[in-house]
Amino acid sequence: MRLNDFKQTEELIRPYVKPSPLIYSDWLSDLLSAEVYLKLECLQPGNSFKIRGATNALLSNKRPEKVITASGGNHGLAVAYACKQQNIACLVVLPEYTSKYRIDLLQRFDAEVKLYGSAWDEANEYALKMAEDDDTLYIHPFADKEVILGQGTIALELQDENFDTLFCSVGGGGLLTGIALAFEAMDHDIDLYAVETNGAESLYQSINAGKIVELKAITSIAKTLGAKKTVPFIFDNLSRLVKQSMVVDDSDAVHYLLEFLENEKLLIEPATSCTIAAAMEIKEKLMGKKIVFIICGSNISLSEVDQWKINLFKS
Repeated sequence: MRLNDFKQTEELIRPYVKPSPLIYSDWLSDLLSAEVYLKLECLQPGNSFKIRGATNALLSNKRPEKVITASGGNHGLAVAYACKQQNIACLVVLPEYTSKYRIDLLQRFDAEVKLYGSAWDEANEYALKMAEDDDTLYIHPFADKEVILGQGTIALELQDENFDTLFCSVGGGGLLTGIALAFEAMDHDIDLYAVETNGAESLYQSINAGKIVELKAITSIAKTLGAKKTVPFIFDNLSRLVKQSMVVDDSDAVHYLLEFLENEKLLIEPATSCTIAAAMEIKEKLMGKKIVFIICGSNISLSEVDQWKINLFKS
């Protein structure tokens, strides 16, 4: 992907997707003995970065009568929001474990919701079958070129900040792939850390195996990281562009979720607080660095957090 591709994407989506805030974190700067900034994608419409790729995919195609997608939650919200903005019907297929909280959010954006399968991969197979109509547009949550280009516009918003280190969580990998390819197109040398949670670590296992590995099941609480496998384009690019692929436990992700809430006054998903847990594991390597964390989403409820605290921190 060329730099001009990302610039054209940014121009296309800008009327609907504004740059997210970039703020300095005194708390994390002190913890890591570094200069730390937070890219607050959790403040985007739909409360995640997904609005970028969803909007680009929708606007880059001929206007359909209906859009269908499969999601662990955040991509579906972004597609539903983008479709509502364009007055297009939307169907989102979700895994059966999806919380009522996320379903209610989708219905608030007038999306039709269908529950199917025990993981995103199964929901996606069902969505693909339903999207065979010629007047229907299917939007993949991480593998479509338009989606990856949309996510990569984050890097354009960071290009003048001279960061040397970036932490980003990985589900299917579309977000980090877009960011990585955009930085490469800008010839910006930056250390990229890919972070997953135990039970959703398909990229980590794949990189270590030297080939795409499919997980038997998603067992992590970070359900928005819940793709059992990635795709060749993403695997190939992240394998060569990521400095380190890391995995943290759910309990550590929730611990730093609570610390983030206490210090930054924002409730974020374990699918993004896991990046802070990972950074703490290698803090000695990060001293003096200029670091940005992609705070990718905040679609959780306090009741979910309370349940995680009960389940993960039993005495």
